[in-house]
Amino acid sequence: MNTLVKANVVAYRRRYAAVIAAVTIGVAFLAATLFVGSSVRATLSASVGQAYQHADIVVDPKFYRADESIKLTPQQAADHVKATDGVKSALAYANTMVEAQLGSTLESVYVTITQGDTSLLGTSLVEGSEPGAGQATLNAAAAKKAGLTVGSTLNLTVGENATKQVTLSGLRQDPQDPSAAGYANLQLSDAGAKALGLGFDPQFVIATLQPQAQAEQVTDSIATWMHERGLPSAEATTSTQKVTDQIKSLSGGVDALTWVLGAFAGIALVVTVLVVANTFSVILAQRTRELALLRTLGAKRAQIRRMVLSEAVVVGLVGGLLGVLIGTGVVAGGAAIVRSAFDLPYVTFGFSWTPIVAGLIVGLLVTVLASLRPALAATRVSPLAALRPSETVTVHSKAGTTRVVIGSLLVLLGAAALIYGVLPTEAVSSSFETSFGMAFLGGLVSFIGVLVLGTLLIPWAVRQLARPFGAKIAGRLAGLNALRHPQRTSAIGTALLLGVTLVSLMLVGATSARTTINAELAKQYPVDLVISSSTDAPLTGEVQAPVRDVKGVASTAFLTPVAMTKGCLSQGNAAETTEYEPCAFVLSGDAAELAATSTNGAKIPALGSVAVGEYALAGSAGESKPTEVTLSDGAGRTVTVPVDAEAAAPMSSIVMTDETRKQVGLPTQLPASKETSDAGAPGPQVWVKADDSVSAGPLISDVASAAKVQQTQLDGALPIRQMASQIIDTLLMVVSALLAVAVIIALIGVSNTLSLSVIERTRENSLLRALGLTKKQLRGMLALEAALIAGAAAVLGIVLGAVYGLAGARAATSSMGGFAPSIPWLWLAVVLVVSVGAAILASVWPARRAARLSPVEGLAVE
Repeated sequence: MNTLVKANVVAYRRRYAAVIAAVTIGVAFLAATLFVGSSVRATLSASVGQAYQHADIVVDPKFYRADESIKLTPQQAADHVKATDGVKSALAYANTMVEAQLGSTLESVYVTITQGDTSLLGTSLVEGSEPGAGQATLNAAAAKKAGLTVGSTLNLTVGENATKQVTLSGLRQDPQDPSAAGYANLQLSDAGAKALGLGFDPQFVIATLQPQAQAEQVTDSIATWMHERGLPSAEATTSTQKVTDQIKSLSGGVDALTWVLGAFAGIALVVTVLVVANTFSVILAQRTRELALLRTLGAKRAQIRRMVLSEAVVVGLVGGLLGVLIGTGVVAGGAAIVRSAFDLPYVTFGFSWTPIVAGLIVGLLVTVLASLRPALAATRVSPLAALRPSETVTVHSKAGTTRVVIGSLLVLLGAAALIYGVLPTEAVSSSFETSFGMAFLGGLVSFIGVLVLGTLLIPWAVRQLARPFGAKIAGRLAGLNALRHPQRTSAIGTALLLGVTLVSLMLVGATSARTTINAELAKQYPVDLVISSSTDAPLTGEVQAPVRDVKGVASTAFLTPVAMTKGCLSQGNAAETTEYEPCAFVLSGDAAELAATSTNGAKIPALGSVAVGEYALAGSAGESKPTEVTLSDGAGRTVTVPVDAEAAAPMSSIVMTDETRKQVGLPTQLPASKETSDAGAPGPQVWVKADDSVSAGPLISDVASAAKVQQTQLDGALPIRQMASQIIDTLLMVVSALLAVAVIIALIGVSNTLSLSVIERTRENSLLRALGLTKKQLRGMLALEAALIAGAAAVLGIVLGAVYGLAGARAATSSMGGFAPSIPWLWLAVVLVVSVGAAILASVWPARRAARLSPVEGLAVE
């Protein structure tokens, strides 16, 4: 039987090639995911561990958690560590920050002050000598960037702008510790630090041990001594354990990343199972006569089953091995590229046997489990019955009825939970977490129900899509061939349906979430940028022109404070106030300018009314937006103005148009007074509307320069909106790329199924050629067959993905109150075109193979 297994694998190697490809991609994804996790941990170990690489033990007294009665000083604690039995040499150090003149810029510098054996520092000297009083060492990269060498003078700003100088006595290795790697790193001796007025209280002590010393005994002795003297949280551990503990505290995100990537790898493997199972079903169906002959010659069912499963084992091992090699190479190569391209020497490829073993086992299990059902089906019938066609699963068959019942129940139950989850939390009296959880669970259950119904839904969808092509013979044949084996069609269509649904879900969900966030942001802050006046230099209308000329600025508006609420009048007399009244100031501007600078369709207040920011009057009678507000002109006159509930204003402001200001008789600008000063009256503001394509960072810098103000005087919705959009876009790009793996595997399945069908229909295609079907028509027929299967799955997937995406976005943004659904029709069309186009491309090789065979040769095939 082993000989027969080897012969079958060799004989059907072309048919098994696509199975191996699908398994390879799925396993490569899984292995790469696991290697990413181990590599990030190895990188953390290399970077965090640098500080302790020359030490045996690490002591952290944690004086910030000391008992109130402690009389021990940091220096005494460090001296005790140095004098402990078994300690060979020790280094006490502390970290702080100072300002240093590096080249033409004044930068914050990470300073390490040392006392003791400096050879224990993680960053070794690469040039020069250790520093003394009036000297320092600097990391090599920072020195090179600033144009400094050994012997150069470095200016430091210490204390209250006191400038002091040190001479560079040496250069050190660049730090790899994440806490220090972003800064220039300066090292001072304790004597040098005291000379600069920094002082020195040791924060940590690292030490090496005598050869005969036991690390555990030494660390226990030090920790006990410190605990007894008022340092209950003091820690003394080996350097290895210290690195392990720090990696553990930093690797929570790594574990989350591994789980997220693992989820996508799981999706790819599910699609792989569908493709492998379908391929084995087709291959075994084509070998029906062969298997029946083996049975008549005495082979038992168990032997046939073992033969098929043994073939699956061989295919799974080959695919798993290739996948492990590819996954290992991708991550190892990626680590090398990052290390070289970004000059990050501590980036490390974390080799581990776990991804290799897991990849081989998963590849084997996926293939064997996927082939188990076809193997059982192939041996369940007698040799004579195997010559008859098997029953097709339809609505009227027993299997079809069972699928309809189970699938329908799952869809109905899931839909009910999904509807519950997307309803406003007030309507169902539930928390956000409960609503979102119910929506996720409902979507998952209903989608499983759709997959169960896939055997019936996908053939139905293929039949509907095939109708317009029935006028021509090639189109009619393509539709009939696509439905000849409904189970094959549904199996491969389901694999593609899974990937397309998830991609569409992300597209629609992300787009709707972005639209909702922008709409809600516009309600709270309907302005891209706001330039505020400084206390000593109020803005004037003249600043509008240079700001408007900045590239990326679409329009501007100039607003002045013209009134304030009654609550502002009581700010200076808080003791006499019996009831709190919020204080807010009213800004007035030209109606046309305000409309031109409003974002996301935010409305300006109607004539005779004001727009109130979300928090401008919070606390007034328990309402964030009252129906009217009483305003003071700062000169003793008050006026009551209605609130336009549909209009929007910045969160803590009240806005009106100049026309309304004139109508209600308010001044052109709020007069200066003690009351307005005590209440913190703002100066004039300039509102800025930005082009949609502009980047927030450069625009803020350019606008600040044009207005001759500090960047801290700029605020607005643009940075927040762009940050949210960048996060959503990045997430969407990454997730779509990960899901594309599942779609690629499904398309491999389309190509494989079509290839096997071409082999199966060799005589039939040759007969059609003999009857006058041209090569072009044959290739078109096979391309249309692939397009029908992919198109049906893609259309269903897009519809389902849109529904799930809208529901998910509604549930995720329910706490914001409003919901602004949005469907990216263009991107969904791209998904449809790519799916169908890729399926057509996948049909090229099988179609060329079928067209290349002459009718005479094809009719001679048994």
